[in-house]
Amino acid sequence: MLGVIAVADILDMATPDDDDTADCYSVRDVLDHKRRSPHYLDLLDEIRRDGVELPIMIRTLRGRPWLVDGHHRVAAAIELGIRSMVWSDLPLEVEDRPHNPMMGRGWGPYRPAA
Repeated sequence: MLGVIAVADILDMATPDDDDTADCYSVRDVLDHKRRSPHYLDLLDEIRRDGVELPIMIRTLRGRPWLVDGHHRVAAAIELGIRSMVWSDLPLEVEDRPHNPMMGRGWGPYRPAA
């Protein structure tokens, strides 16, 4: 499924704990760390020039939405004043990684509230 979500709605979503940002459990907690990534400035320039080309990935676990992929893109969107993003609940590389952990063990598709 594809959809559009407000960036503000992404910030309080859960996120897989990042080894480099201990005890960070919401998207807003990891964004400063993501902005310090070596490739962040290149991504920022690319998004400034071309827009966000790939959807972020949101899944659910036990009924709670999680941002699984796209943290750097969310950080860049905030910095560039982008207010909404395209999301998907399926990983783009599902054919390349058939055993992707986000596709099993309780991870479900994301279905936003109506």
